[in-house]
Amino acid sequence: MTVRRPALGAGTPLPGLHRPEQQQGLSRLPAAQQPPWANHPDLACIRAELADLPALVVPDEIRALRRALARVESGSAFLLHVGECAETFAMADTDNIAARLSLYEQMADWLADRTGRETVLVARMAGQHAKPRSEATEALPDGIVLPVYRGDAVNGTQPTPLARRADPWRLLTAYDRSQDTLRQLQAQAGPGRRPVFVSHEALLRDYEEPFTRGGFLRYAASGHLVWVGERTRGPADWHVRWAASVANPIGVKLGPSVTTQEAVDLVRLLNPEQEQGRLNLIARMGAAVAADRLTALSRAVAGTGSPLLWQCDPMHGNTRKSGDRKLRLLPDVRAEISAFVRTLTAAGCHPGGLHLEVTPDVVAECHEDLSSAPGSGPRPPCDPRLNPAQALAVVDHFATETNHHQ
Repeated sequence: MTVRRPALGAGTPLPGLHRPEQQQGLSRLPAAQQPPWANHPDLACIRAELADLPALVVPDEIRALRRALARVESGSAFLLHVGECAETFAMADTDNIAARLSLYEQMADWLADRTGRETVLVARMAGQHAKPRSEATEALPDGIVLPVYRGDAVNGTQPTPLARRADPWRLLTAYDRSQDTLRQLQAQAGPGRRPVFVSHEALLRDYEEPFTRGGFLRYAASGHLVWVGERTRGPADWHVRWAASVANPIGVKLGPSVTTQEAVDLVRLLNPEQEQGRLNLIARMGAAVAADRLTALSRAVAGTGSPLLWQCDPMHGNTRKSGDRKLRLLPDVRAEISAFVRTLTAAGCHPGGLHLEVTPDVVAECHEDLSSAPGSGPRPPCDPRLNPAQALAVVDHFATETNHHQ
């Protein structure tokens, strides 16, 4: 993999922040899950280069997505938020993009046909190049300890010290591959095809800050929808405060440890003006606790009066280990979806969205039971994904549940 290293001139100030003191204030906040490259001698030049590059998305597209998400909030539509767990640079080729888009559109069409309602498609594409991790290192079978893979924007998958070294020059390659992907998505768009918006977890401060653009109204120019993860949702930390400062649709993942007060605080911070099409709460509770936790959370955040779009991520809370391999069981995925739909409907909320990690490749990473889990074979870049047949079956299960409860 070749990492782009352009010739750089003198550093330029980062555009987009409304006032200089706002930029400085954000930069002083703590940010979890950042790569260990803060003292890299080229980091300032790399950030300056990113700041000079054209925006990947523009305000008109962001406004269009917000209007579409407002329709989901109202109950007249559903959201399908779907894509790879970790998008690698190699996925930016024409065939791979076409295969992914074909699967996502097939899933969206199936959901629309089964529910009789519009389906808004948001793809985890053109930027899902960085991943938070629960551990900073991993031990190989031979006992060697290496830094963990954090996504292609940070380091490589190969289990070598050189590949696993955090390299900020990869941020420029992440931009190039995102731009390539968006160009090909636009080339494949045509009459009669639904718009495809793109999203990613806004994890890396050194990527997102240079792509914060605009004047009085700031926006993240790196993707239409950006979300804050379960490991970075501290209300006083950089990720949440930065997300609060941009006009894009924002998501925040809520795991089983979130308290009702934390959820209320996040809603008030991220949507203080109570705008439609603005805030997505992405529940990733795990099948065992989803109903109990969602009952309390939905009641608490309803009291804020803020419009909300609830998404169900039935993948992350149901990750298991078999030996040294991660896997996900399909009964857990279906059980969390059922609890999500049932609980939110009972609380008077629209179970508006489904958030899935899928691949167009015919893989065996999710299983019906532990006995069918393989002990060897190819591993995913990061977490287990649904293959096409499984993805369509999970969408069908979501549609069945919503049709039954609404």
